[in-house]
Amino acid sequence: LEAVFGKYAGFERIVMKLGKPYSFVIFRGCDDARAAYANIHGNICAELNNKPVFLEYLTHLNFAYLADRSPDPSVEPETLDSHNGLHYVPNFITEDEEQRIMQCIGDDEQGEIAAGGGNADKWYRVQERFVKHYGHSFDYHRKHIGDASMTASQSLPSWIHPFIGRIHQQLPHLFADQYPDQLTIQRYPPGAGIAFHADSHTSFTDTLIILSMGTPVQMDFRKPASHALVTLDLEPGSLVLMTGEARYGWEHAIRIRRSDVIDGKLRERNERWSITMRIVNKDLTCSCQYSALCDSDARHVQRIREEQQSQQQ
Repeated sequence: LEAVFGKYAGFERIVMKLGKPYSFVIFRGCDDARAAYANIHGNICAELNNKPVFLEYLTHLNFAYLADRSPDPSVEPETLDSHNGLHYVPNFITEDEEQRIMQCIGDDEQGEIAAGGGNADKWYRVQERFVKHYGHSFDYHRKHIGDASMTASQSLPSWIHPFIGRIHQQLPHLFADQYPDQLTIQRYPPGAGIAFHADSHTSFTDTLIILSMGTPVQMDFRKPASHALVTLDLEPGSLVLMTGEARYGWEHAIRIRRSDVIDGKLRERNERWSITMRIVNKDLTCSCQYSALCDSDARHVQRIREEQQSQQQ
């Protein structure tokens, strides 16, 4: 790593944590860090046996609590589980059901291509992953609900409805009176991830559902209010349902890296697929108590409200 970064101006040092699948690179200034990032991120490095290097910017505050995750024995570690809105259901679907879903996704894609037109199969690249929307789209540049032309269909795919019914059966106290109207399929090539984020509060309502397929992967959750960090290993066929504090007060991410460390052992990542289901927030409002992550007062949301008001007039 020092051979990779040492050739760039402003390089100071590498910080490594034993047993962690990431390291920290420190530069003297932002411009120096940007120059290294522009030349290294996502590229093959001969010094690392021709493997790619993926970089992510961190603030000094993030560095402080990510660099040392050793528990302080005097402080009770903060948890994230069903008590504060994170519900994890392993083996929600079987291996055969996972294969059938993947077959349906492929059949839908072939049908879209046969129908013709520009970007016929409706896949969009977002950084290193690929996404396809049903029901409603999400515009990652606008940071809100997107145009209907960005959806593969304005209704959910027929093959997902039996699994939504299963969610109603297994988690009736959480999901009995709700039905998703937005679905996003995401394909993560090996090493791809998604940055820390909380799904837009004014775009979607309280419940967020993620169905995982393909390779297992670690998802990190962090709470800006306390800098707590929790890691959950998402197994293929598992379901995650976030509501309440977990939905609104925590961010979630998948680190951009080729492997995860599980119980001291390296686990390589292969291709991962996920299906995210949400309910569109038609009111464009949110009254949650998590102001650090809420976009209710954001300028781009205010502009969207003004656009809608002018269209109604």
